Amino acid sequence: MCSVGNGHRPRPGERDPTALSALVLWGACLLLIVANVINIGADLGGMAQASELVTGINALLWTPVYAGLIVVLLFWSSYRRIARIFKWLTLVLFAYVATAFLAQTDWKAALAATLLPRVHWSRDFLSLLVAILGTTISPYLFFWQAAEEVEEERAMGKNAEQRKGATDEELRKQRTDVMTGMFFSNFIMYFIILTTAATLHAHGQTHISTAREAAEALRPLAGDGAYWLFTLA
Repeated sequence: MCSVGNGHRPRPGERDPTALSALVLWGACLLLIVANVINIGADLGGMAQASELVTGINALLWTPVYAGLIVVLLFWSSYRRIARIFKWLTLVLFAYVATAFLAQTDWKAALAATLLPRVHWSRDFLSLLVAILGTTISPYLFFWQAAEEVEEERAMGKNAEQRKGATDEELRKQRTDVMTGMFFSNFIMYFIILTTAATLHAHGQTHISTAREAAEALRPLAGDGAYWLFTLA
């Protein structure tokens, strides 16, 4: 029998709280692994399909190329350098903001739907809600951010003992960083949804199943170059 923290021993037939806690912990870890693997696979697949649009090379060949490239960068580069590159690349996402103003958006209807959303308890609505949460709150990003924070502190010359805990100033800076990132993430997500609705959905294309179809949302801004812009975005 395993004893718990307060010295209580489970009676015969009584469930051990420690064993139950361990079961919940490992179950949550397993779900996190599955979510991360599926999320990373979806990201790699999206990058591969976007590359296929502009190169004609099958996405199945691009997927291992991108996976290998990212692994190489993680081993022989630094989070600081990778974050700096990605930070500049994300500027292209503002193309969705520009497209929203060029696509003859019905702003009155858009604002009404934004402020007074209509909730439908249907399979399509709930699937879309889960998709939005899944693409804006990627579980592996928490590990990415934690690793980057550690690397930045090591670059500042802090040893393992000095890296324990955080000062109030460090917590304020991290909070500002996270809040700013989440604001722009959701800001861009809003305009991606708005642009897609004003272009594809407005013309009867209610289901997007390929990267080529998604790229068409940027045509009002980039014309025939929409595929190139979508690839960068």
